[in-house]
Amino acid sequence: MGRTKRKRKSKKQPEYCPCNNNEELILLNSWLIKHGVRRNKNLGLAVFKNTGRGVLTKKKICAGDELVNLPLNLTINVTTLLLDTLFCSIFIENKKQCLIQYKQAVSFQSLMAFYLVYLKMQGTKSKWYVYLESLPKYYTVPYFLPDELHCYIDAEIMSVVSKQKDIIKNSFNIFDEILKMNISNSSLLVNFKEYFNKSVYEWAYFTVNTRCVFMDLTKVIDFQDVQSSIIALISDNTKISLCPYLDMINHSPFAKNETKLIVSKNITYVPVSELQEKTFSNVQFSIFTKNDFKPHSQVFICYGDSHNLKLITEYGFYLPSNEMDCVNFNFEHVKTYLKSNAIQFSQDQLSFIHNHNLNKDLYIDLRGLSFNFYGLLMVAKYYYKENADVSRLIYSAAICSDDRLLIDLIIPMVKEKLVNLKLSVNKLKTLCEDCIILSNCVELMCQYVTILEKFIKC
Repeated sequence: MGRTKRKRKSKKQPEYCPCNNNEELILLNSWLIKHGVRRNKNLGLAVFKNTGRGVLTKKKICAGDELVNLPLNLTINVTTLLLDTLFCSIFIENKKQCLIQYKQAVSFQSLMAFYLVYLKMQGTKSKWYVYLESLPKYYTVPYFLPDELHCYIDAEIMSVVSKQKDIIKNSFNIFDEILKMNISNSSLLVNFKEYFNKSVYEWAYFTVNTRCVFMDLTKVIDFQDVQSSIIALISDNTKISLCPYLDMINHSPFAKNETKLIVSKNITYVPVSELQEKTFSNVQFSIFTKNDFKPHSQVFICYGDSHNLKLITEYGFYLPSNEMDCVNFNFEHVKTYLKSNAIQFSQDQLSFIHNHNLNKDLYIDLRGLSFNFYGLLMVAKYYYKENADVSRLIYSAAICSDDRLLIDLIIPMVKEKLVNLKLSVNKLKTLCEDCIILSNCVELMCQYVTILEKFIKC
């Protein structure tokens, strides 16, 4: 049969574009190899249609395969900061007693961001220059939305953004003050004082926020006596790290993986004061997948089970059909609404509610009312009912959540929230062309609309 008579199969267009010729990534690959990073030979970088830049496998990857193996000294972790004596001198050689005055005043993430700005300022003189140049130049989180759009964004999203702004503002002011009070004559630190500003700090903060991975070094470092080190500034723990290349692997809720700290010699509980560069020369940080990946598919890891509110505000992306999404309701708002409908909680009821934490975790998801929300409404409706066993209210909420009388109590409040959401969504849809941040917000708010509509119809 001639070729004109054959049915030709149309080639399926790949959903990615390899980054083989990207000069920035070629330099990064060379840098990684030079510094001893081992990665699965089947992996490469590509730009994917739905997720942007990510990691592609050329051949099948099997569960149990190692994806990336990095020397600990090629990750930016707590030891990186501690071993950088010039950076530490910012706090030690100072007109202020920083370790006392700012004791537990900032998060480790904030200190990491400050350090990242310090490295970025050094340009090509920094060991980390090639890695820093490979990082995104901006982030698609709602934090960076213009102020004039805030009034259209759902209150839940803006509540997270507001907390982020407070953290960044407070920590920036602390670091700015510390820098100004530094008395070192180092030309590098003089340049750092001029370079440090709010904009670059915001970039650094969200670089750490979106790209850090969990790394627990408490089995190799003794963090007990840290009062004379910069760890005294930290209000939380130090279990995060920036890992070149590993931070390019995108998230999937269906991915499973395991990280390992591989210590080839006996290193246990090294005091902070005795840390040296060579201490961890034989320590590796590795990640293994527990999934199979087909040839020419994207490789994923899991950042943890997360609803889209966290994903868009912390990482800058949205996952469709996320069953963890829910619409939250504030207790004070619910209480005010019920009061306007002639249902006012007595002091006994309020004590019962607070003792059983029924003022928290009030939400509606695709399954309906949360346990706490249902329990709260039971207290509102049945607390003083004759022969009611109050001690069984919580148990009843756990086994039954379809009491129409309870649901009808809040339907008007839910409808009001639904109407406001739809108005905001319609307004944002006229503004969100070519804006990923707005598009993510709209997607999440549309999901909230779907959840509330389903609840009302049930």
